[in-house]
Amino acid sequence: MKKNSNAFSIIKSLTMSEKRYFKIFSERHTIGEQNKYITLFDELDKTDEEKDGDLVKNLKKLGINGDFISADKNYLYQLILRSLNVFHDSKTYNIEIKQLLISIEILFHKGLYQECLKLISKAEILADECESFQLMIDVLTWKKKCSGYSLGLKKAAEVNLEIDQYLALINNLKRITDLYYESNLIQANNEKQTKNELIKRLKTILKEPELQSEKNALSFSAKIFYYLIYSNYYYSIDHKEEEYNHLQKLVIILNQSKTYSIENPLDYVSIYNRLLGIKKFFPQSDFFNDIKVLNEFTKKINFRKEVISERVFIHTNTHELEYYLINNDFQQALHKIKSIEKDISKLNLTIEPYHVIYFYYLHAITLIYVGEFHRALKFINKTLNEFKFEDRPQVYRRIEVLNLITHYELKNESLVIALSKQILKKNLTQTILTPIEEKIIQVLYKITNTKRITLKEENALLKTILDEILLAKNTSALSVSILNENYEKWLIAKTKRKQVSDIYKV
Repeated sequence: MKKNSNAFSIIKSLTMSEKRYFKIFSERHTIGEQNKYITLFDELDKTDEEKDGDLVKNLKKLGINGDFISADKNYLYQLILRSLNVFHDSKTYNIEIKQLLISIEILFHKGLYQECLKLISKAEILADECESFQLMIDVLTWKKKCSGYSLGLKKAAEVNLEIDQYLALINNLKRITDLYYESNLIQANNEKQTKNELIKRLKTILKEPELQSEKNALSFSAKIFYYLIYSNYYYSIDHKEEEYNHLQKLVIILNQSKTYSIENPLDYVSIYNRLLGIKKFFPQSDFFNDIKVLNEFTKKINFRKEVISERVFIHTNTHELEYYLINNDFQQALHKIKSIEKDISKLNLTIEPYHVIYFYYLHAITLIYVGEFHRALKFINKTLNEFKFEDRPQVYRRIEVLNLITHYELKNESLVIALSKQILKKNLTQTILTPIEEKIIQVLYKITNTKRITLKEENALLKTILDEILLAKNTSALSVSILNENYEKWLIAKTKRKQVSDIYKV
């Protein structure tokens, strides 16, 4: 598959405001009476697929030489980057500091040291406010140079000592960040180790000096990872209350900062996503207030608002749907799905498959619960066709099981038989199914493959799975318990020959 050029990719990412500004910015780069690069920009902007042959032909029709199309696209890319630098020159503290550093360097080479120090003072305030330690070291390095040339060696030596303070903060943050990533990797490999092994390894991390007390996290940023590590631990031991408490403390800390959410909007949304993930299990919590806070957060963003809006849309609707399912409010969940379908067409959905697969799973299970099996298939097929098992193995596997259940409900016996054989064969070499899922598939295969099976015999087979789920309830991990509960609801409803939504009512 041909890789798109940098110019094509960046053009497709631009907002309307960024495009308009580029046109103004690039007017200074004209050839004769025609701006070659605006024309090239427009041609790339209006096409959905980048084909150099077609692009050259179109340019020639407009009187522009396309013989050096690769070089022209590279120059266009650089030109767009320069226009974006100017357009976004004060959108975040970090960008503003970097712009000040450029000005400081220019003034320094002109010998204007006092003027440099004025800008350095401003940059120090900004870097301190948003805890940009690396940028602070860059700022102090220039302060040391300018102080040495204008105020003397003693002053330069004092500034040099300041740098040590920020190097210590960087090292502390790096160490705690390393421990955070280690805790995440341990959790990611949870299927390859027993629960006891998982907890033992996480406890070893918690014994590290930096994690003995919040005071050992020396900066605001380090405290964020401190609380995330403990949240990971409590999630792993299924201690919902402590996980909730640590995430709630973390969000309070985040909201006390004037700059964190704006400087790190993706991280802010990700942490709020974690909080909502646990908060929905506490009925008395202000769950919907936090949904509102996250939805309103998008109004504060002035830099790639659509990227944040897309993530907030997926996360808030995922948690709201799951909240309704946990509380058996299926009609409200169905109403939410209809609302989502109206808005989802406006989004590009470039968010990671990991989140989208679960989003679709919740749609599918809701529609199965209310008996809308053909609509459920729409989301099942969308997942199976657009994503891969590796994108999110556990949920993708659930979708495959829901696919079988849906075709079983629709009485597509031959398809159930074929799909059952396929998944069970794959499971022999890869062990992709939980024992309960394997049992469901075996039973559905037996039911659909048995001629003239009675309703009593069918119910007896389905009840064998229910018995296994009840047996596993006290020993399963949290994620497996939720998974089994979804299967359990469907099995109970099926043995009673009703829809899940008719049995479990608010």
